[in-house]
Amino acid sequence: MRNVLLVGEGNFSFSASLCDASQEIHHITATCYELEDTVCNQPLAWRNVQHLRSKGAVVHFGVDATKLHECTFLTNILYDRIIFNFPHCGRKAGVKKNRDLLSSFFHSCADVLSPRGEIHVALCQGQGGTPADQPKREWHNSWQVVSMAAPAGFILTSVVPFDSDKHCGYQSTGYRSQEKSFHVVGALNHVFTRSLPLENIRALQLVDELSYSHDTKCVDGDIDRGFLGKTSCHPINVLYKQLVTFCEQKLPVNVIEDTFSLICCNNTCSRRPPYSTTYSSLYFVMPRQDKRAGESSDCSCSPEQDLPQVASPADLHTKGLYHLRPSLTCLLDNITHRSTLKPNVLTIVSGLVFRKSLISPRTMPVYHELLMLLDYCGDSPTVQLQLLMDTIKNAIDTIAAAVLSRVEETGNDQKTENQWPRRVSVTFHQKIGAEYTITMSPADCDQTIGTMSVVFPGEHQYIKVALNLDVMAMCLLGIEDWRMLWTEDERFREQFQGWDLKPFQNFSLYPPCYIHDVSVWVDGYAVFNDVEFHTVALRMSKGTIVDIQLLDQYENVATGKTGLCYRLTYQSCDRALSYRSALAMQLLLRDELQRCLPVVLR
Repeated sequence: MRNVLLVGEGNFSFSASLCDASQEIHHITATCYELEDTVCNQPLAWRNVQHLRSKGAVVHFGVDATKLHECTFLTNILYDRIIFNFPHCGRKAGVKKNRDLLSSFFHSCADVLSPRGEIHVALCQGQGGTPADQPKREWHNSWQVVSMAAPAGFILTSVVPFDSDKHCGYQSTGYRSQEKSFHVVGALNHVFTRSLPLENIRALQLVDELSYSHDTKCVDGDIDRGFLGKTSCHPINVLYKQLVTFCEQKLPVNVIEDTFSLICCNNTCSRRPPYSTTYSSLYFVMPRQDKRAGESSDCSCSPEQDLPQVASPADLHTKGLYHLRPSLTCLLDNITHRSTLKPNVLTIVSGLVFRKSLISPRTMPVYHELLMLLDYCGDSPTVQLQLLMDTIKNAIDTIAAAVLSRVEETGNDQKTENQWPRRVSVTFHQKIGAEYTITMSPADCDQTIGTMSVVFPGEHQYIKVALNLDVMAMCLLGIEDWRMLWTEDERFREQFQGWDLKPFQNFSLYPPCYIHDVSVWVDGYAVFNDVEFHTVALRMSKGTIVDIQLLDQYENVATGKTGLCYRLTYQSCDRALSYRSALAMQLLLRDELQRCLPVVLR
């Protein structure tokens, strides 16, 4: 039996209707702000109260919806659903007072709502301030319901039309403290749930911090959340398993486990990774200084904390520095030297790779890569290349068709951000000779998902395919933000418990965004790295910055300094981010920029 709490009831007609329809599935507690003496003088309201009590429901009077935690008769139980229909401060209260009402209400719910409970807030047409409102009001003229819920730790999980006709006998009342009804045409019911605490967010340990770790095992534990574990139902792992299974139907396959270190030595990574074009885009760290004399350098050495001051990529290479691996291609020599590799057998290995990149919803600093190696015989790899192309294309087409078949028609009472059906196509773009770029087109734009080429690491010739599993999953499942793949919210993985891929249903709709600007001076002789600026911003925001734009850049001829102005957009894809939290991060970022980069705030 679910415990349901209704607050701000006017004539109790909604409570009575819900009680009749629940068929004793719900234990209903109905409350109103007015005192009992006032309600008993209202014939309709009092009849509904008597009806509720006859059905076993509990009725309380004089309950302030913004102070539920102070009502001892309510705090003895946790409620699975709290309903507040058409909240209003009364009289001709402006939007500011009604926003404060919502904010206080959400805060008071935090102590009486069960961990997986829901808060239902019905608002008149346009009041919510979300894209679900049609027509949509100007932001400053709305109640900004999602932003009001965020400080209390709640996210908007769904928005459905408020159909008053479904509730027999319901009569809305209380418009501007009168017996007059609210305008329910076009009204929406907003369903909120708890998000994971923002303060506990792990933004992938922010990758650059990982580079400074003294313990490689610590690095592996911090970043690897078991997405590719044998028992994991994460869509990355499901996609990986399906790709391997499909390849096994076309070729002899040898799957090897990724037991290699996440940290590579620069001297052992002579090949250019497929997604990074310069050494400056990698995460470089110093080798430990306490190595025993004569000890050889290898990829299992732990790095030193401080980053070196080097002038060029050539210096980086000659100093034998260490960095997080930017691609499994860096491990090609180690993989090909394994005795398990056999001619004409497709060798597959998958694991985490890293890169420094500009902040973007579709550009990820860490992702799962699948590496395929085919040791072929003969002078021309044309036949084998075509075989692998067909295998990969057919595999993705088959998986995409299966995802499409799982699409269910969205009902009229459900609004979603994803538009289905969503068809994808895979294309191989030839660059030079036997080098190809692999793209996937989920809509009107191509997403690079990997590369294909012929390599000669030793005496053998290999066809190499490197695929970005994270981007593939996003395209196939309709995931718009790569950060969602790393969420710790169980509602994400619960969607894929059946070990099958299906369209992703977002559980955090229309998350609020907050915009802050920062302006700095860069000395004319200093080297300012835009990627480093993004990296610091990613770290200080715990991954909540979704976009950074350079608004202005100009040079002061008198001082020789360059002025830069950036606009940062804070938005979390899975957690309740409030304005105060975003502002606190922005203030910390301003201090960190001066500490880490050659800049002065202006």
